[in-house]
Amino acid sequence: MINVFRSARIYFILAFFYCNAGIFSWHALAQIPLEAGDYRSIASGDFENPGIWETWDGANWIPATQKPAQNNNVFIDQGNEVRLTGPEAVNHLYLFSAADPGRKLNLQAFELHVYGALRALRKESGEFFLNSVSSLLIDWIYPETGKIVFKGNSRTVVDRASWSANTINSRYMVVFDPLPGEVLTVNSAFKANAFVIQSGTVIQTVNTMGLPACSTFSFNNQELFNGLGPYGNLIIEPGATLVSDCTAPLDPILRRSAAITAALFHLKPGGTLILRGNTPLIDAATVLLEGLVSYEATTGNQNMIQRTFANSEIPTAYHHLRFREASEKQLQANIRISGNLIQESSGPILDGPSTIIFDGTGVQQILGWTTTVSTIEINKPSGSMVLDSDLRVGGSLYMRAGQINFNGFDLFINEFGMGELMYEGGTWLNLRNLHYADLPFDLNPSNASFPFEDLYQGGIRKLQLIGNSPGGDLQIRFHEIPGADWDPDFNDHDGTPILYQLRSYFEIFSSLSVPLPLEMRISAQNLIVDQVDDLRIVSDGLAAPGDHLPGWDPTLLWARRNLNFSDLHNNTFTVGSYRELSVLPVTWLEESAVWKNGNIKITWSTAAEKDNQKFFVHRSQGPELEFEIIAEIPSQGDTEEIQHYQFEYRESLHAAQIYFQIEQVDNNGSNSKSRVFRLQGWEQPHEEQVKVWPNPYSSGPIQVQLPGDWEPGNTSLEIWSSKGIMIGKGLKANLGEVLKGLNDGIYFLHFKDGAKFSIVRLVIIK
Repeated sequence: MINVFRSARIYFILAFFYCNAGIFSWHALAQIPLEAGDYRSIASGDFENPGIWETWDGANWIPATQKPAQNNNVFIDQGNEVRLTGPEAVNHLYLFSAADPGRKLNLQAFELHVYGALRALRKESGEFFLNSVSSLLIDWIYPETGKIVFKGNSRTVVDRASWSANTINSRYMVVFDPLPGEVLTVNSAFKANAFVIQSGTVIQTVNTMGLPACSTFSFNNQELFNGLGPYGNLIIEPGATLVSDCTAPLDPILRRSAAITAALFHLKPGGTLILRGNTPLIDAATVLLEGLVSYEATTGNQNMIQRTFANSEIPTAYHHLRFREASEKQLQANIRISGNLIQESSGPILDGPSTIIFDGTGVQQILGWTTTVSTIEINKPSGSMVLDSDLRVGGSLYMRAGQINFNGFDLFINEFGMGELMYEGGTWLNLRNLHYADLPFDLNPSNASFPFEDLYQGGIRKLQLIGNSPGGDLQIRFHEIPGADWDPDFNDHDGTPILYQLRSYFEIFSSLSVPLPLEMRISAQNLIVDQVDDLRIVSDGLAAPGDHLPGWDPTLLWARRNLNFSDLHNNTFTVGSYRELSVLPVTWLEESAVWKNGNIKITWSTAAEKDNQKFFVHRSQGPELEFEIIAEIPSQGDTEEIQHYQFEYRESLHAAQIYFQIEQVDNNGSNSKSRVFRLQGWEQPHEEQVKVWPNPYSSGPIQVQLPGDWEPGNTSLEIWSSKGIMIGKGLKANLGEVLKGLNDGIYFLHFKDGAKFSIVRLVIIK
């Protein structure tokens, strides 16, 4: 726990405890030493009026000649009410809270900036003492249009020894707005009309001064304010962070009162909520988690957010969700994620059994995730879900819409043996192996459609199995190889010569081999097909087992075949034809891209061109294959002879893998594309490594460590987007300021010191 208090004041606290008949009590005696420049009220009136104040000159109270300011501690005494007529500032603010305190502070519609702490006091023999209780009966700070704003540096802003939340009539807004990167600690239950964490970090403690208690945020209890129903909002703004240590069986992080829920807990996009309690409780009618929620208990078993009251919402929808620290994490039954899912140096994550639904519209990263979850659903209207490890599903995988980019990792379905694949839509890109355990006995387009994207030819090379299964396990691998074989030189079993086959092919293994009837379908989407009846399923370089079925559906372009389930094991399958499929305006021969001395040279050749208008050169930096057009090259005209093209240029590269694809457009607007090909000769600089952390980055300070032989004063910095666009430059010292304005995504930091160069991949998650 961070608890930084910057003050020259010294507090002497004498505490003692006793236990009698089950009652646990705490008493404190804490006199407040005075400092030169302190102010105390001597009458009610306007804050700006010196006549209501006296100041301490180090020995005596003397009449004030000006109003208090940011560096002054202010004491508002019994029976005195001070009114703001404009924005004001103080250091520590002390309010008389003992018997018959009277109203203390009328904020009207203005802000009082507090650079120290908010504290309660009592008087004994004319001396000021800290007081941990307050009146239940009076709006001692009011009205709801006014704000107390905590500004400045790291410190404790309320403390249990000098503050209480039992003032049920509190009618003001509290705003936490420290300097960037600073930490404000709340070490006492705190009641107001609303709370806003505007910037920096707020730590909500479990204070242990006496019986342990959560420093709960709560709200006005008067029926005047929304009756006795949900009331009060806590807002975490973009770039701000709330860290809570609160946990059951202690009080919740948020509520209206001990019996009534708050109205709203809102973590806005770009905000962060860090939960360090093992059972965090939030009692709010509406809980919106649009930023990053991080579960970070260090020991034991940590549950996800729970509630105390039946009418409080248990949140199931998260944007970014992260698990850290050594405790076991218990997943709740249902979780919706619209952003990233991150497991970062976390203890085991325990399945509930749980259902996780990914439904964001952009790129969603799954980072460090090793947990097998009972049910996963992909329902993305757009964008891609990007993995950096295998995806393991204990039961059912629901594919409704969207792309999963496996980045060369595997997919495991039904590891617990109680589910299946449920396919409605969506695709799989860069999937190495599919492992499907305990196959359903009845295979149909829902539970046996495998939508592999074709990296080189484009489109979906969907494999379907329709018919009967003996159960057991099935493994499918899609071997992706550029291009096609135009002269396979073999016949199908019925004697039909095969004149075309894709070089890419499926390889299938099964744990059970039983001769049950089966229909196989493979989609020829994005291939140029004259007639769907031309399509056939073949093996790699020879006839496939089983018998040919006519091609079906001129839109989906299914190649089909009858076979037995036992024919699947250790066999290969792909799209073939008894006629050549690619009747195109351009016949592609070869393509290449070579990097040398900073130049990139792209060449391609065509065997024939007819009615071809132009070519577009597409480039992708990184394996996600997010292409963008970098050049337009006109056609050299109709010909049946080989023609050669080239395009040469320079650009700053920031990925280890660079890909290109050539698109041709004919006079009628139709188009075709070459295979995807990789830049040769390029190696991302790595000999001089710069280290940047935290990575992924959300907010606050960011650290940069240069190699020992680099000169910090001479090191320049450029920030590039994942699409190869430079979006910022400067020195490493101002990196944190630049990153504040960037959206979630992947960025590349280019550091340079003379001839020394280093690129760092940085993930931003806000």
